[in-house]
Amino acid sequence: MAQSEDPTPDYGTIKAQFDADFTAWKIRLPARDLKARRPGRILKAGWAISYVFGRDEQGEYLDYYASHRMTEDGHIRLRDGARGESLPTIGGLRIVSPDPVEDARLEAEQVARNREVARMLDAKGLGMQGDEPGGVLMNRFLRLGGADENDENDA
Repeated sequence: MAQSEDPTPDYGTIKAQFDADFTAWKIRLPARDLKARRPGRILKAGWAISYVFGRDEQGEYLDYYASHRMTEDGHIRLRDGARGESLPTIGGLRIVSPDPVEDARLEAEQVARNREVARMLDAKGLGMQGDEPGGVLMNRFLRLGGADENDENDA
């Protein structure tokens, strides 16, 4: 059996980085998911956190998406021995304009971008599943501009 060209990452380091991000809430990456490199979710202390393991040209990583009703979302990629890398998020704050036409354009652009990010998160396995805390679900609904015109439940 040929030896892998890149060494196995130290998932203990990745776990330590993840755990440090949520120390205040006593949230930790489950060791069983880490060992099996399987995706998972944590719903605790108002947080909805989804995570997946992956590999790219730089090696193995853990991506997580974290939402809480009182913060902006976070989408982070963790690698062994590297700082967390910020990835696209569904944004809540936006630039506003006193001009109603310009403000409507800015809002529409943000909603379109947020919907694009939501589709990417769904494709990655980091999308909402409906059992997240109510404030998280409400924030997501509002940040996606309310009901999506493609949502068949709206009819």
